[in-house]
Parts: sequence; C-alpha cells; structure tokens
Amino acid sequence: MIRFDAVTKTYAGGARAVAEFSLTIPSHHTTVFVGSSGSGKTTLLRMVNRMVDPTSGRVWIDDQDVAQVDPVGLRRSIGYVLQQGGLLPHRTVLDNVATVAVLNGTPKPRARALALEMLERVGLDPALSGRYPAQLSGGQQQRVGVARALAPDPNILLMDEPFGAVDPIVRRELQEELLRLQRELGKTILFVTHDIDEAFRLGDEVVVLRTGGEVAQCGTPEEILAHPADDFVRHFIGIDAAHAGSAGGEAEARLLTTRDVDGQRIVFDGSGRPLGVLEQ
Repeated sequence: MIRFDAVTKTYAGGARAVAEFSLTIPSHHTTVFVGSSGSGKTTLLRMVNRMVDPTSGRVWIDDQDVAQVDPVGLRRSIGYVLQQGGLLPHRTVLDNVATVAVLNGTPKPRARALALEMLERVGLDPALSGRYPAQLSGGQQQRVGVARALAPDPNILLMDEPFGAVDPIVRRELQEELLRLQRELGKTILFVTHDIDEAFRLGDEVVVLRTGGEVAQCGTPEEILAHPADDFVRHFIGIDAAHAGSAGGEAEARLLTTRDVDGQRIVFDGSGRPLGVLEQ
C-alpha cells in the first residue's frame, strides 16, 4: 500500500507543483494518475521512490515513512519504467535487465539467468539479449525497460508515461502485455499518463488530476464514465461537448452506439466509425 499524506511540493521561486495531496493506493492493483501538463502527476509518482522529496507531508509504503529510508536502497526495491526506457546505451540488453539484481548483490551469472527469464516473460526473443539499446525498436526498448524494472521482483512498479513515445499499434501491444503481466504477477502499479483512454484501459482505479495535483475525481473507469464529478471531468474524459450537442473530436468518440449489420451487432463511435463487434 502507498499512502500520500497531505504532500505539497513547492520549487525554488515559489512554483507549486502539488498542494496538500492525500490518497491511498491499494496493494496489488493498478492505479493510474491522469492529467494534463502541470497536474503534478509525475511529481507525485517520483515522491514514492524519493526522486522528489515533498516540501511538506509524508509518503508511506505500508507503515514505513519513505523519508526515513535510504533513497538508494528504496529505489533499488521499486521498479521504475520511463517513457524513453532509460536504458544504459553502453550495456547489452541482458546486462541492462540484470543491472538492479547485480547492484542488490546477486552474483552476475545468476542475475543474467534471471534476466533471460524476464526477457521471455515480457515477450522478447532471448536472441536479442546480446544487442545494445540502439539496435532495438522503440517497442522493444520499452519491453526491456519493463523487464529491467521487474527483474528484482519488486512489490511496487512505477510507470511514468512508459508507452508515450511509440506508435499506436505498438502502444496497444504494450498495454496488452502489461495487462497480462499484472494478471500473472499482481504488483502494486502506479501508472502516469496524459491519455484518458490508456488510463481507462489499464487502471483498476483512475485518479483524474487538475492543475497542482488536485483530485478532480477518483474511481473505477466505469464509475467515472457513468458519473463524472463535474464539468472539468466531463470535458477531460470527452463527453461534455457531445452531450451539449457540439461537434467534434474526443467528445463525439466517447459516445457509442450500436446497430445490426448483416446479423452482427456493430459498435460505432460518435462520428460513425466502426469500433468492433459485440459478442452475442
């Protein structure tokens, strides 16, 4: 369990990124922070592994105040996946994945054996293990980043817009892979994105953030879609304009309709594009 207790972050010059944020992240679930630039979502995520320390307030992992934990040891105990992968360019894929295990004292042969197992787990051919990051596609690099984060078997996995730099097809594949891994591993995942569709696809719980880390709404994707808290949430998830009768964009896409086509029940978005077939 991760608990934010009235955390505030104010940077030099007085810029406040987060103000009095409190929330409990349940164990073994995926919680997604979603918001635009300036919503404080990445700042909050980095408070968990002390890459950012709050100006006031506390962050707890179970019953431990992270401010009382050695930051290096804390970071090695928590998986962390970045948008660009954060891989070490001068190390092979295998040694990138084995890095944290070696730092934690695992003998290098054993760490490399574990790394090979993890590459297979995230859907990568072990034959890629001898390559360097620059020799991989963007999607492959992100899978290596996920493998490295999972290799030491952490309880917590932090993911900071990890799929934002790949094309839509690869992004969907990576989302599917993460859903599969979470079904198998049951980690406590804190995921940051600016994409509401990604948040709804991946999150057991979604936290919609306003500027400064203010919680606009927190709930399951179904709860937020069915009962948006206010106009800000309605606009962010893309249903306000459609209900108001105005045109265009995500607002139209959020409203779905169905109709029968040659004996199949087809789902269409608000602009009339077919999305799929409903199972009978």
